[in-house]
Order: sequence, then C-alpha cells, then structure tokens
Amino acid sequence: MINLDVFSDLICPWCYIGGRRLQKAVGIAEEHTGEKFRIRHHAFELNPTMPLSGMDRRAYRSGKFGSWERSRQLDAGTVPAGRDEGIVFDYEAITRTPNTRAAHRLIALAEREAESGAAMADRLLVAYFSEGRDVGDVAVLARIGKEMGLGDDVAAQLADPALEETVAEDVRLAEYLGLRGVPLLIVGDKAINGAVGTEALVELLERHVTEVPAGATCEDGACSL
Repeated sequence: MINLDVFSDLICPWCYIGGRRLQKAVGIAEEHTGEKFRIRHHAFELNPTMPLSGMDRRAYRSGKFGSWERSRQLDAGTVPAGRDEGIVFDYEAITRTPNTRAAHRLIALAEREAESGAAMADRLLVAYFSEGRDVGDVAVLARIGKEMGLGDDVAAQLADPALEETVAEDVRLAEYLGLRGVPLLIVGDKAINGAVGTEALVELLERHVTEVPAGATCEDGACSL
C-alpha cells in the first residue's frame, strides 16, 4: 500500500477538480501496476480567520477580489475543467462562504471510524460546490455524516477534542511546510502543487511504484524494507 497525502480545503474548486483527477489516476495506476494506493486527506484552511458562522458569499468574495464581477469571472474559469471531470459547479446556489474547521473534523471522524476520509472530503466538495449546502453548519455536516454511514450522533462526535487536535496537527504541518495554496499532493519525497492532469498523475504514480524497492512497505509518508 502506497500512501498519497493530499492537503486541501472544502471551498477550493481546484481541490475538487484535482481530487477527481487523482481518483481517476489511482484507478488507472492500480490497474497497470497491481499496486494499491491510499489517498489520505490533510486539512488546510484558506480562510483561517473566517467567523464560525461563515459570511455572505457575495460580500466576502467582492471584498476579497475587488468586485462581484471579478469573483464571478474566477468562478466561471473553473467550470470547463470541472465539466471534464464530471463536476457540475452551481455557484448560484452557494450563498455563504463557510468556516471549514468543523468540516475538516468530519473528514477526520470518517477516517478514524471507517478509513473513509478521502470519500468524505469528496462528498463535502459535492455538497458545497454542486448542491450549495453550507458545510460550515454542524447540522448540515451531521446529515452528511449520517448519509455516509457515521450514525446518528455525528454532531456530538464532532465536538471530540481528539478530532480538533487531528485537524490542528495538519494545520501545523502545513505551516511547517510553508504551504500557501492547495491542492498539494505528496508522493514519497515529491510534492506536487495544483490540480495536475490525470495523465501526468498516472505517470507520477507508476514511476513511484518502480522506484520503491521490492518488498518495501510504505506507511506514514515513508517506505521501509
């Protein structure tokens, strides 16, 4: 099993696109090499000072980018790339820019309970960008967690300090790495920033398999014999 470590945030459209490309690349590389890959999500916050209740998206984006028209231009630039990956961006449905800390805790919970953190990250990106749901709202997160098989007490579980520490560790690691943008993919000793194309990812993954010595095991970002 080879670990693929991905830093991303739930309000990043290119994380959505890059994640779908990576999923596709993993399927191809596994078929070609017979090796297994595991995608591991790591939390990153593009807006760490965002109020817990989030902000009106139009007001926030207009302030950040200088105008609502500029914000809409940036949104439109992601639509063709998303379409190629089967993604429908429904920006008109999004009314708030959320604080994503609780959503990252939900991903950590899914990973802890079912090793399904990557699947939960993708589900949350769908919820935000394609369904216009507020992924900063704990009630919304609880419903999504239940949909994904985490039970009826997700809201209570999200208050677990251990989950907050898991997210905080990721944030500290991102700071240590000097990370300023996402998505970021770490494969062995290589770090790749941005939503890299599927073909390039397949080449990277297959090359990595040939570089890992026979009989080696790869865990926690390192390989050993």
